Amino acid sequence: MPRRGRHRTRLPFRLLAAVAALLVGGTAVVLGGTALAKGSGGGSIISSLSGKSSSDKSDDSSDGGSGDGKDSSDGGDSGKDSGKDSSDGGDSGKDSGKDSSDGKDSGKDSGDGKKVKDGKDGDNTPDEAKKTDDQKKQDAKNKAEGKKDDPFPGRDKIAAASGDDFVDINNVAPSGNIGDGGEFSGGTSTVDCGVSDHNNSDNFIAAPGKRNGAQHVHDYVGNQSTNANSDDGSLAGAGTSCGSGDKSTFYWPVLRDLNGKGPDVGQDGGSKDGNVGSILKPASVDLTFHGHGDEPVKPMPTDLRIITGNAKAKVQNGDNANAKYTCTGFTDRVTSKYPICPSGSHLVRMLDFPSCWDGQNLASKDGRSHMEFPDSKGNCQDGFEPIPALRMTLTYDQPAGKAFSIDSFPDNQHDPITDHGDFENVSSQGQAKATANCINGNQKCTDVG
Repeated sequence: MPRRGRHRTRLPFRLLAAVAALLVGGTAVVLGGTALAKGSGGGSIISSLSGKSSSDKSDDSSDGGSGDGKDSSDGGDSGKDSGKDSSDGGDSGKDSGKDSSDGKDSGKDSGDGKKVKDGKDGDNTPDEAKKTDDQKKQDAKNKAEGKKDDPFPGRDKIAAASGDDFVDINNVAPSGNIGDGGEFSGGTSTVDCGVSDHNNSDNFIAAPGKRNGAQHVHDYVGNQSTNANSDDGSLAGAGTSCGSGDKSTFYWPVLRDLNGKGPDVGQDGGSKDGNVGSILKPASVDLTFHGHGDEPVKPMPTDLRIITGNAKAKVQNGDNANAKYTCTGFTDRVTSKYPICPSGSHLVRMLDFPSCWDGQNLASKDGRSHMEFPDSKGNCQDGFEPIPALRMTLTYDQPAGKAFSIDSFPDNQHDPITDHGDFENVSSQGQAKATANCINGNQKCTDVG
């Protein structure tokens, strides 16, 4: 009995001692954990159970990228900035629910019963058939070594335009027209959208959803929301710089003065991709739709996408190149090289778009096969119907000598033959019909609708 009593008397003290030991040990663990979380550099305390510090974010604000090695071509904005494009400060517009990263269309009706063909990925990204032998060898080497594709290739081949890329306009023989398109007849319809609305290095037609998909800066007029994530729905919901209210988007690579300093030094699309110098705003931009051939043109369908030229023409053996340059006062002399214009004359770029539509598709996987250029008389081949022929005419106050060039992909080295343009028709059906009626009526109209 006495032994049993002593045991009962000492038990509470044992429990109290154990509890005290646990409390002291727990405090040491908590204090030690806090010290580890802060770290020797005095950083922030770990904010969640994920083990990530608030000073260890994946976003890299220096270039707008995700900083995690992921390519923004997944259609998302790693910065989660509510759809705004940091390169132009504009709103990407309303989301139509279409995922531009997979190249598929939203199934929207064009207004005439036609549907958009899957695969709007343009021609600015080379397919296997157009890759050079060196590119194919590098791809095979990367695959063998388990390397991922470079999201911004060609930076090891950056170079300025060569002296042979320039020509004195006085040494260009009168030609009237070169390349595809430019054979017009009938009336014209011009839309005034200003000279430059915003810039970025995206291309939603050729590289949908990919930040810096162009690796060179584009000048935009018309639709004020155009960026990598644009689609039919966002464009339709955005504002426009066009006086007529036309929401179409028109864009082309910027021209730079190599003696100046650009706003994008150290940035993607800028000097990181070999594009240096101050960006020149055009002195004028003329956007005119023309008639062509013997048949009347049909109204252009809503959401039709058209490209001209090839931004990769230098490394693709000149395929689909359609560059046209001249100087004011010398417009009968057209060249595919950079023209050196005399004092008092302005540099002119002409971008002629294909104007024969297959009548079915608003886009195509290669960006081209749903459209054709007319023949030398302006007529469309069988199976294609004539629509208004767009010509963009860009005029600049040219820097002296050879101190200028257009932006390009790094490995295309500012070759003048890479000049190109992109367009999506977002005019209303009423405007499209008025444009066709003006052309077919042999009139000269401005800002119809």
